[in-house]
Amino acid sequence: MSEIWFKKAKPKREGSGFTTPRYSELRAVLEWQFVKRGKLVLPVPAYNSSRECFLCGEINKGLTLEDRVFLCPLCGFTLDRDLNASLVLLKRAGWVPPVVACFALYLLYPP
Repeated sequence: MSEIWFKKAKPKREGSGFTTPRYSELRAVLEWQFVKRGKLVLPVPAYNSSRECFLCGEINKGLTLEDRVFLCPLCGFTLDRDLNASLVLLKRAGWVPPVVACFALYLLYPP
């Protein structure tokens, strides 16, 4: 689960008893559900995950929110920005991609 912190949301009607759950409460419930099912929860920092190259780790500082394709300025790796960010988060959590998957990514998205 990525370490993203949201601002506290204000309830729409203060006198109704309705409150918006905080992110920490949501995270605690999700962690409890995963642990209950025997799953491992690893908090990883999400900072610069969409700007970091999955292959070489270079940070693309010129990437804006309008850019939907990630292009590494160092190694030339090109991939959808969201897919690259998810692979970076998996890598930060300790996941090692199979060689076949890396080769398939290379075939689908050559440098």
